[in-house]
Amino acid sequence: MTNQNNQNNPSARRRTADARMRRRMRRIVIAAVTASLLIFTVYEVHTLRKNPVQTTTALEDTVYDYVDTQAFILRDEQSVDADLSGYTVPFVQDGDRVESNAQIAARFADAGSAQRYHNLKDLRAEYDRYAALSSGREYSSMKVRALMQKSADRMCTYLQALDSGNIADAKSYESDFIGQETALDIAVTGDLDLSQKLSELSQKIRAEETTIGEYEAITTGVDSAGYFFSRTDGYEDVLSYADADALTVSQLERALKRKPAKTAGGKIVKTHVWYIAAVVDAQAADTLTDKKGTVRISFPKAGVPDVHASVYALHSEPDGRCAAVFRCIEVSEPLLRLRKTEAHIIMGEKTGFKVPLDAVRILDMDVYDENGNIVRNDDGTPKQAKTRCVFILRGNVVSQRRLNVVYTDENYLLSAPPDPNDGSMSGSYVKRYDEIITGGKNLYAGAVIYE
Repeated sequence: MTNQNNQNNPSARRRTADARMRRRMRRIVIAAVTASLLIFTVYEVHTLRKNPVQTTTALEDTVYDYVDTQAFILRDEQSVDADLSGYTVPFVQDGDRVESNAQIAARFADAGSAQRYHNLKDLRAEYDRYAALSSGREYSSMKVRALMQKSADRMCTYLQALDSGNIADAKSYESDFIGQETALDIAVTGDLDLSQKLSELSQKIRAEETTIGEYEAITTGVDSAGYFFSRTDGYEDVLSYADADALTVSQLERALKRKPAKTAGGKIVKTHVWYIAAVVDAQAADTLTDKKGTVRISFPKAGVPDVHASVYALHSEPDGRCAAVFRCIEVSEPLLRLRKTEAHIIMGEKTGFKVPLDAVRILDMDVYDENGNIVRNDDGTPKQAKTRCVFILRGNVVSQRRLNVVYTDENYLLSAPPDPNDGSMSGSYVKRYDEIITGGKNLYAGAVIYE
C-alpha cells in the first residue's frame, strides 16, 4: 500500500531518488578516498623503503708536500777485478756483505765439476737444516697452529720471490719452508727420528766430495769489507764519495746527463753510509735549512721503499738553485743498486679523514672554551657559531660531526682528529669509518632515515 502511494506521489518519488543518489555518491566518495589512501600508503612505503641519502665512508688519507727532482747516488765503492768467466760457482749473492779479500766464487775445469760442486753446496745446506731440527728442540711441545701459520708465511714468501723473478732468494725461502714443514711434522706426529736422513745425506756428501777435484778460489782482491756486487753500472767514476762535501749544481747536472761507461767486473760498496744528491730551488733549500732531524725521500719509479735521510749539505748557487745532499744509512740490495733516479723529497705531510666538499655544511653549533666547557650567553643559553660540519648516518639516525680541516683542494678536504689537550675543540668530530652523508633531503640532527 505504501509503495503504491509512493508511486502515485511525485514528491515521494523524488525523495526516494534523492536518497538513492546520496547513497550512490557516498559510495563513490568512500571508494575514491579509499583508493587515494591506498595510493598514498603505497607511495609512502615505497619512499620510506628507498634510501633517500647517499653516503661515503670516512677513511684516512695523506697528502704530501714534496719536491720532484732527479737524484744521483754517491757511494764509497771499489772495483773488483776478479775474473768470473768460465765454469764458476758463486759463494755469495749480490748485496751480501763480505770480509776483506773474501772468496766470492770457485772456478772449475769443466761444467760437470762445477755442477757437482753446486749440488754439494745444496746437500750441505740440507744436512745443516736437518741437523738443526734434530738438535734437541722440542717441536712436539709447540703449538701446531703457530707452526702452521709460520709454514704458510714461508710458502707465501717463497711464491712472492718466484713471482718477482728473484730466483736466488727463492732458493733460500724454499729451504726455510721445507724446514718449517719438517718442524710441523715433528709437532703433529711426535718425535721424528732424523738420524737415518742425516746418515743418508752424510753418505751423499762424502761421495760427491770425491768427484769434485781441484778448483781455483776467486777472491775480491779488495783489502776492505763491504757489500759485494758482481756487476757495475758504469757511473762509478762520474762522482766520487768525497764530492758530497762540496758538490756544486753544475757538477751534479753534468753527472745526471752522463751516459754510463762500458765496464767489466764487479765492485765492493765499502760502507752502509751513502748519499742522495739532487738539485732543488731556493724555496726548498730554505725549508731544508730550517728542517731538523730527517726527511723522507721516495723513489716513485725505482720500485724500492722510501728512505729516511738527514740533510748533510746544502751548496747554493747565486741563481738560487742548490745542490742538496742527504745522508742515508738504510741498506738493502735494491737500494744499493740505485744510481740515477727520480726522487720525491717530502717536505711535509697532512693526514686526516677524507671528506668530499659537497658533504660539507655550515651550521650553528655550540662553542667551547679552552677547558672544554660550553660557552653560554648572558641568558644561560649555549653560545653558538657558524661551524663547518657534516651529517653522518649512525644506523638510521642522522648525526652531526665537526671538521678539523688540515688540508683542502678543489674536490675534498682532510679532517684530522682534534688535539685531545685543546678543550676548545671539544665536541664530536669526524672519525674513521663514519658514514658521511653526501646527498639527501630534509636532513637535520636526529632525523630518522628508513632504508
